Amino acid sequence: MKINLDFYKEKQEELEPIDEQIVKIIKENKQEEYETIMKQNNEIEIIMALSEIRKNILNWYPFEKNANILEIEPNFGEITGMLCEKASRVVAIESSLEKAKAIEKRHLNKENLEIIVGKIEEIKLNEKFDYIILIGILEKLDTIFEGKIEEYFEYLKPILKENGKIILATDNRLGIKYFSKTDKTGINVVNNVDKKLYTLEEILGIIKNVNMIKNNIYYPMPDYKLTNVIFTDNKLLSKKDLSRNIVYNSEDTIKFYQENLVYRELLKENNNMFKIFANSYLIEITNVPIEEKTINFVSFSNMRKPQYRIKTIMEKEKVYKYALNDNSKEHIEKIKRNIDIMKSCGLKTVDNYEENKVISKYTDAQTLDEEIMNLMNQNKRDEAIKLIKKFREEIQAKLEKTDSQNNVFDKYEIQYNKEDIEQMHFVKYGLWDLIFQNCFYIDNEFYFYDQEWQEENTPISFILYRAIKYFSRIKKYMSDEELYEIMQIDLKNIKLFDELDNKIQLSIRNELMWNVHTQGLDVIELKRKELTANHQINVLKTENNEKQNIIEQKDIEIENLKKDLQYVYNSRSWKLTRPLRKIIRLGRNKMN
Repeated sequence: MKINLDFYKEKQEELEPIDEQIVKIIKENKQEEYETIMKQNNEIEIIMALSEIRKNILNWYPFEKNANILEIEPNFGEITGMLCEKASRVVAIESSLEKAKAIEKRHLNKENLEIIVGKIEEIKLNEKFDYIILIGILEKLDTIFEGKIEEYFEYLKPILKENGKIILATDNRLGIKYFSKTDKTGINVVNNVDKKLYTLEEILGIIKNVNMIKNNIYYPMPDYKLTNVIFTDNKLLSKKDLSRNIVYNSEDTIKFYQENLVYRELLKENNNMFKIFANSYLIEITNVPIEEKTINFVSFSNMRKPQYRIKTIMEKEKVYKYALNDNSKEHIEKIKRNIDIMKSCGLKTVDNYEENKVISKYTDAQTLDEEIMNLMNQNKRDEAIKLIKKFREEIQAKLEKTDSQNNVFDKYEIQYNKEDIEQMHFVKYGLWDLIFQNCFYIDNEFYFYDQEWQEENTPISFILYRAIKYFSRIKKYMSDEELYEIMQIDLKNIKLFDELDNKIQLSIRNELMWNVHTQGLDVIELKRKELTANHQINVLKTENNEKQNIIEQKDIEIENLKKDLQYVYNSRSWKLTRPLRKIIRLGRNKMN
């Protein structure tokens, strides 16, 4: 790893205060300390600079082996280290010396990395690259380049190999997030134009103007910064995928409305509307048309602790799951064991595995929840109930039974009545994510998938309880009580199951990302706070008026007492008894 200053023109550099803070954090801390730092200071800018999730925008991308990569304006090196792991050589051009030094410190162990300090138009490169990475460049191009955007691409074309690719990630001027909230970063509908954002059509027009070709378009959500899912033209956002759009907010975010509610309305009109209003785009730009392996969909598990994070890549015929880091490799091993458990129990699955990945056969079959909802929508309630009962019987019959010793409640330190536990039926391998959404219904048979989790000695009724809890759409047609009866779940155990489910979820969930997802206020909450504050002011005013009346009464009382005392002081008796009062005071002093 080396830093090249041959093209750097010394200047007095002024970073934004938040950038100075981030540079200081990187210079003074090791990467393994970043998670702790983010928990202590969860400013969204710091999280976006330090989080491993930043790599999601390209850590799935099928880079050619032994490629050389040019990354322009890598900022704080958020994805630079990951690129070094994918390529034989990475050159990072950064115009800020302070940021370049931070990148050097952050990726000191990357021997295949060269950092050049300077501007692309002033640097002479003696090599051409397989990939040129532009992440977030368009938003800040005015601050690093004086010419037109087309002229910037003209500098890049000569250093791109004939079959090479420019990979561009940028926000969309029409992105829903810019219309749905505001915060201290100024992200709102009023001034987003100041950021020099472009619509998809405008970007495609720029590509055409420089005589290049749009190869593939990807749609990262919630955006390219903290990507949780990536859609493509082969698999666009659908209503059932909206839960994957995990929006993030700063503490001072004011939400006008929920992004996903708008997407839901757009999808009612036309799935292609999503393309126009997606928050971000990831676009491959080439000199010539290039055919390659098609990736239809990518998802990540950002809301989990690092040891449980995986990435899922959907291709035309197969779906692959990989560990997202070294710590989560053990989680892949657990999934592989769960696949073996299902097969040994006689539960059918579309999942299989190889050494370092889980592989599923892609199917267009409907999931069980969709099958049930279709029946309900067609007024075939009895058939839907019959199918739910069949699902229950499948699980009850095939999971291996055991006793209640060392059960899952004991593991999570949950208090329970012994009599209640004795009435439950426990299974040895509690695959607690056997829910309707994780099951295909093919030729009247159940085929389960995505069974990542398992707790030993678990009540079978808890597994069935979760199938109901996470099938919210069915509640439109059936009450919880009806569903519990169909699933043979005793109502008195629901509170116990709620507590167990919450504790299991907490053991998996990344609290930092959960807080980033849930923080901020919406307009209704602000209005409620305003009304509450006004009420409190009125209460205080009332209390103040009451206290003021008491004060006024006391003032009158004091004035009356003063008058009484003055009358005494002026009286003849008070004056005549003065010598006697002196004798009394002298006597008291001698006694003391």
